[in-house]
Parts: sequence; structure tokens; C-alpha cells
Amino acid sequence: MTGLAATAVSSVCLPRMAWAASGSGPTPTIYVVHGSDPGRMLAAGIARLGGWKSFVKPRQNVVLKLNAAWASLPEQGGNTSPALVECCIQECLRSGAAEVVVPEKSCSPTKDAFERSGIGAAVKRSGGRMYSPERHHFQRVAIPRGVKLKEADVVRDVLEAPCLINMPVAKSHGGSTLTLSMKNWMGSVSDRGYWHAHNLHQCIADFSTFIKPSFIVVDALRIMTTNGPQGPGKLAYPNQLIFGMDPVAVDAYAATLFGKQPFDVLYIKLAHDMGIGCGDLKQVQVVHMDA
Repeated sequence: MTGLAATAVSSVCLPRMAWAASGSGPTPTIYVVHGSDPGRMLAAGIARLGGWKSFVKPRQNVVLKLNAAWASLPEQGGNTSPALVECCIQECLRSGAAEVVVPEKSCSPTKDAFERSGIGAAVKRSGGRMYSPERHHFQRVAIPRGVKLKEADVVRDVLEAPCLINMPVAKSHGGSTLTLSMKNWMGSVSDRGYWHAHNLHQCIADFSTFIKPSFIVVDALRIMTTNGPQGPGKLAYPNQLIFGMDPVAVDAYAATLFGKQPFDVLYIKLAHDMGIGCGDLKQVQVVHMDA
């Protein structure tokens, strides 16, 4: 594959990496929080996952993988809500994190994406550190279970994070049908083009065999239902945050907000079949709550 030059491909099992095939494991549970206040909703969902202290350890870094790819305004739905990002970083720091690091390889020019999305300012206000990865920030790694994606250059902070939070915005996408949690990792790799040229859906599933977030929060406060990922497009307002540990289950539920069955999105079906998680919502416990 193309990408950064590297002297060797790392196959070391790093702290947050590598899913085992799920097989017949326990029934996955996801939590869907309904409301209008991102801070209250975030607190309610994290409480059901076990609380911040279950994930954020004193004097250790947190890495937040959000979506700040596009130079669009928050109300256009192209990026993760800056209000949600700000609340998340504040809570991580209150819980004792040494630093909250926010790496993002944007599609629009970095300065425009970070400023126009409102996320750059939100990260700064809340005490986090956001940056656009450069060559020296990446490490090449092997993807042992990959079908099309056998290796990738990945942001080192993502690979080494003691606590890795995946916080995508839910939206439509011309190439992958939807952008949800598994698709969101593309902002952590050096070479998006390889994925697009070598079966995008399979590459998304392949990478998801390798990387394991501490937990997932899907921003479905507002969703872009057409003309994604950049937009502008039509918007809907589910006013939901979706929490879970199983990326396939989380994405399967999020797909229904767009009027789709989970396996209408090919990478969800592939990930389910590869044993990364459960995309059959009949086998998922979905807990709804208000905040």
C-alpha cells in the first residue's frame, strides 16, 4: 500500500488494539440517551457504562477521536458537535486525566476545518490539545486479520492511548453509505486514498478488527441524511447520543436513524460476519433513556 515510509511493520499488541473474534459472547448492550443538553446526555450515558473513573485513570492521557474533517458550521451536521466535545474533555480532565489529546487528519484544509467547525475553539476552551498529524506522528502497523487492508500508518497517539474514545457524528456518505463509528477511524490514518481504491467497506471492517476503543459515543443530535459527508444536505434531528463498547452494535442501531436496516450498510455486515461485534439488533439489548 502507499503511505509513509517505514523501516518495519509493527505487529506489537498495543494497549487499545486487537479485537478477538466475538463468537458466542455475551449479549451486547447499547445505551441511547434522548435529550437536548449534550452535557446532561453525556453524563447519563457514561454513568450507564460505569462512570468516567472506569475509563479515565489518574495522570494518564485520553485520546479523543472525533470528526472534524470539514470546514462547515456546527449547525450543518458535518462534524461532531463542539458542545459535546467540550463537555467530554472537561469531564476527562475533572476525572484526573493528564491530558486530553485530539488528533484529526481533516479533509478540508486543517485551519478552516478546525475553526469553522467550532471544534478547535471548543478543545482550547476545555483544556484539550488538538493537532493535525504530520509524518512523524504516524506508526506503521500490521492488520493481522485484514482482508484488503494488511497494514496502515496510524497516529501513534491513537495506538498508544490508555483511554481511547471514539466520538463520530452520524451522517450519510457517498462512498460508504453512512459515516458512523467504524468509518470514523479514517481520520487517524495517513492514506485515505488506499481505502477508497481497495474496497472501502472491507477496509473499514478490516481496520475494525485491529483497533478497540475504550468506548463509543455517536453524536446523533443532528444527522445529515443527504449529500454527506461534506454537505450541505438535508438534516434530521433525532436528539440522541448512542453509547456502547461494541462498534458493530452501535453502528447497527445508528443506521436505523436513517431509515436503513443495519446490513444495508455493507461494512456493518462485513464486520458482523468477521466477528468484530453484533450487527443483528434482535441480539442487542438497546436501552433508551431521557436526560
